[in-house]
Amino acid sequence: MRTNFHNSPIRSHQTLKYSATAFFIGLLAAVAPGRAATLRVTPASPQPGDVLAVTVYPAAGERITGVGMAAFDTAQVKFYTRRDGSARAFLGLPFDRPGGVYPLRARVRVARGNETREQIASATVRARTRDFPTQRISMRASTAGTMSKKDLLRREKALVQSAMKNSYPAPLWSGPWVVPTAGRATSAYGRRRYVNGKWWGQHNGADIKAPTGAPVRAANGGRIALSQYLPTLRGNCIVVDHGCNVFSIYMHLSQRAVSVGQSVARGQVIGRVGATGFVTGAHLHWEIRVGWEPVDPNKVLRSGPQF
Repeated sequence: MRTNFHNSPIRSHQTLKYSATAFFIGLLAAVAPGRAATLRVTPASPQPGDVLAVTVYPAAGERITGVGMAAFDTAQVKFYTRRDGSARAFLGLPFDRPGGVYPLRARVRVARGNETREQIASATVRARTRDFPTQRISMRASTAGTMSKKDLLRREKALVQSAMKNSYPAPLWSGPWVVPTAGRATSAYGRRRYVNGKWWGQHNGADIKAPTGAPVRAANGGRIALSQYLPTLRGNCIVVDHGCNVFSIYMHLSQRAVSVGQSVARGQVIGRVGATGFVTGAHLHWEIRVGWEPVDPNKVLRSGPQF
């Protein structure tokens, strides 16, 4: 269940949040020496495309009742309580960030007995540089014209984002993540793409070349947040909510075999490879996002998020 920290006491796996604007308000109460929440971030030296685990630990005898944070391109980082009383969020390091030092600050509300107070917990991310290759794609002018349909693209994006607003407040995934379909990798995450010489953006996911009709499987367990034909860009599209604001997305399908609200297991067939939407041929484009931030699917395959 998602709550404001001003509301009822939290339960295990409950979402903790402040308003995004509240994060920027100064510390409202003095913090007694030795009684402060701590903020830890792993991995210690990430690269763009990595998933960061951001964890707030309360001081002894205190209970976290709310956490507010804005970081990178995420205006409101969503924290979830863990059984040990800490609160954890996942955060994507954007692909357009250079290496360097990035301070993170969380505004934390804690309770001790009948007393509540607010603290600032800080940590530093020391990101490593990651260089992405450039890809130049040629398309028929009639197909490339999709790039100029700004209003339709915005509306389609808003529809997908609306389906990803309310992630299940506990992990629905378990074990290793799997590649959704068999085939040849043709375009990796983060590639800088030009279509007919015109800048299109960096690649949000990974492409796998496979024949039309090849099975597409859920990369891990979750619930279907969206299963819909989106004609402008994504074609037949499925979004799986894996819980804790982690999602996987599957695009350009020829068939969809699941419906919204359905639970799926890791490796379950959810659709078939196709060539619908903005494409040059049959393939699977798949993404993993933390909130709306795309992260590198191949890194998640090697080492998925741990709650």
